[in-house]
Amino acid sequence: MKRVLCLVAICLPAWSQARFEVASVKARPPDALITMIGGAPSGNRLTMEAMSVADLVSWAYNVKPTQVVGGPPWAGQQTDRSTLDSGVKRFDISAKAEDGSSPSLDDFRRMMQTLLAERFGAAVHREMRATAVYVLVVDQKGVKFSGSAPEAKGILRMSGGGRIIGSGATMTQLAGWFSNANGVDRPVVDETGLSGRYDFTLEWANPQNAADTRPSIFTAMQEQLGLRLEAKRIQLEYVVIDRAELPGGN
Repeated sequence: MKRVLCLVAICLPAWSQARFEVASVKARPPDALITMIGGAPSGNRLTMEAMSVADLVSWAYNVKPTQVVGGPPWAGQQTDRSTLDSGVKRFDISAKAEDGSSPSLDDFRRMMQTLLAERFGAAVHREMRATAVYVLVVDQKGVKFSGSAPEAKGILRMSGGGRIIGSGATMTQLAGWFSNANGVDRPVVDETGLSGRYDFTLEWANPQNAADTRPSIFTAMQEQLGLRLEAKRIQLEYVVIDRAELPGGN
């Protein structure tokens, strides 16, 4: 059974009625070059750049982009994110909670849910769907990387094509890096049971480059990290966009 989410402010947990005090929503011009997608809160402000409605829903409801479906074509995901050439509309968001407030990340997410409802006429619901995924598990021989210092920050960065370096990174970060990306054609779900932070380096072949002689991501994951990607079908939660409209003025 579908569980419909109420996006009206009074139906959400109290935080200034889960609403930004001031919010600006500006559409990106169709020929604008994208240098950054995303953003983060700072103090009582939230700034986001080049976000599609699907991106905003993903952030507001704290699910991966691949777990957001539905809505009109202009609101969805875009394969090539270097330019706005696929009909997907993107927006810059600048918003502020009331003066003197200290919203948590969850508070900001709830306020974004209200902004989506008020500015984009968005209505969504959550539902479970049987989904083909890869689960990330520990190989029988054990992992081949070490734990990080307690104070290490979770950083996972690309160093050239087909090479990443983890410094204080989590297995959740690693799974997210390969969900429908970087040579993996399905979502990846972390089932390693490893809850710490770790240091590691991983190199694999670019599947688009026939001359790349490095191992596939599946082989590299096992040989270099002692992890495996196993095909599985599980029930995965999705956020479905039932309705969305282009916003009017600020």
